[in-house]
Amino acid sequence: MFKKIGLILIAGLLLSACSTKTKVKTPPERQVRQLINALPVAKRPFLVVFPHSTGKLLTFYLDRVGDSYKQSTIDLEYLSGNSLKGGRTTIDLPKSMPYSQAFLLGSCSSGGKCSFDTDLISGNIKNKLDDGSETLNVLKSDFVFVNKGGVTSTDGRVSYTPTSTKQKDQIMMDTQGLPKDIDGELAYGPIAISAVNSTKIAGKLNFRVSGVTKVMIYDGDNFQPLKAIISEDTVAVELSQNPWNKAVTIIRDDLKGANETAQLYLLGPIILLK
Repeated sequence: MFKKIGLILIAGLLLSACSTKTKVKTPPERQVRQLINALPVAKRPFLVVFPHSTGKLLTFYLDRVGDSYKQSTIDLEYLSGNSLKGGRTTIDLPKSMPYSQAFLLGSCSSGGKCSFDTDLISGNIKNKLDDGSETLNVLKSDFVFVNKGGVTSTDGRVSYTPTSTKQKDQIMMDTQGLPKDIDGELAYGPIAISAVNSTKIAGKLNFRVSGVTKVMIYDGDNFQPLKAIISEDTVAVELSQNPWNKAVTIIRDDLKGANETAQLYLLGPIILLK
């Protein structure tokens, strides 16, 4: 008796569920408008990419992200010989700042065997800042690997010529934002050179920029005046400075997730003021 009643009750419940089933409404897809490099430099996060002494990876260094942002998605592309490589990382915010993360220049199999890219030439970064609104601020910048003598920025307005071939394993880049607020209006910049050690960075830095009255360089604490030869449409700087240093913890995917304290070295950023 109990078994039969149970079957009748179950059947009744199934019929009831079928008769009251309603359609689930799909939420409307979020419409987002992307603004490219529209955010004023003073409000942009400070983003630097550092080389590693092994040549196997890069390290992202992100700081001064506005409190309104919920997520930062960083797309990185780089040219290895004739091949375009890249990857993406998404950082949920808020996060303790500054934030650092390693980016492997290659790939590793599930068994732990890794291969790495060589003949690194240049690259670009897109930092997509999402505050949950209908507007997505996208910051685009470029970088150049310094391995075999002089290099020129992608827009052709900055050239860097090291004093010797020993000046290598460096990256010249646009840092998108500033590490500290500064008075004055930017004519160009911020430009910085990252390195793998504390060796003095020496060479000639030339800008094709007009309307410049002053050049400043960040020393790790503050912006300081930098000696420069300023003409109507060019600026020339003789570099011979030690980079400032910051220690961060990164995770090495090529070492099966091992932690490493990485030493980051940076000259600048250098900014040109109107």
